[in-house]
Amino acid sequence: MAFMRKQAVVAAVDLNTITPEDAQSRITAGVKKYATNEANYAAADANTPYLGHIVGMGIESSNLADITMSIERQFLTTMTARVPLSEGSSEYKLAAGELGKLRILDGQDALAATPGLSVKMLMDLGHMPKNDAYLEKVMSFAYVMATGDGWKMADALKKMAGKAEKLAGSERAEALVNLKTLVAQAQAYDALLADPSKLAASKAAGYQNDKSGFEALNSELALTLDKIKGVSAGGDAAALAKFRGEEAEIRTRLKMSAAKLRVSQEVSEAAGLRRKVEDKTVAEVRAALKDSAALAETLS
Repeated sequence: MAFMRKQAVVAAVDLNTITPEDAQSRITAGVKKYATNEANYAAADANTPYLGHIVGMGIESSNLADITMSIERQFLTTMTARVPLSEGSSEYKLAAGELGKLRILDGQDALAATPGLSVKMLMDLGHMPKNDAYLEKVMSFAYVMATGDGWKMADALKKMAGKAEKLAGSERAEALVNLKTLVAQAQAYDALLADPSKLAASKAAGYQNDKSGFEALNSELALTLDKIKGVSAGGDAAALAKFRGEEAEIRTRLKMSAAKLRVSQEVSEAAGLRRKVEDKTVAEVRAALKDSAALAETLS
């Protein structure tokens, strides 16, 4: 099994025959054509985000599906047997079977935000052996998200300060008011990052909000299904078509909400579990936030 990329042929390899570092290297090489931040890509390690230009590779979110397909084409796995989730279900999970092409099912790549997390995904799904020594060096999805927000805030504050410095009169006064607000937000986020328990509590609150939205959609779907049941018995074709349309729309929203909830839950559960690999990046982000705030305060 192989595919063409420019003039090179990339042969798929059995995930059970390579190291996590080898898999990471192949994954990183496979996303090169989607990366636009060359400096970040050239220095990319296990914890370099795919998305974003500040510390990420500059890949657009619309390319994430292409990245997943790139990963699929590069590897072989023994997790190839399709097993229905329930009797008569069209949805399935993968179990051990004959060696074949890697298949990443819908939603399974939701947390694969870095090359290291992509390798973790392959381990979690049983496509390659779990390697604790490797995973200890991989920053959690929760902290990729949390520190990513910090980097963006520090960058926005720095840029706003740069613009305000060039203004005069009423424009400068208005910019300084906005700058003061952003400084306060940056300082609050710095304090949040400083305390894993406070960060976890904040993310837990976000998860509960997402969960409430998901449950509300489920209730909305149940009501619509009851309406469909009622009009089906009465033979009103126009009403049935209307409610079927509503059902399809709610199911689409529900699918998106479920994906968001999964991400939110992962962030909530892992935000309070900080290791050395997260400590290092958190310290770097906090320093950037402090530097940007200090620069902004010199203008007030």
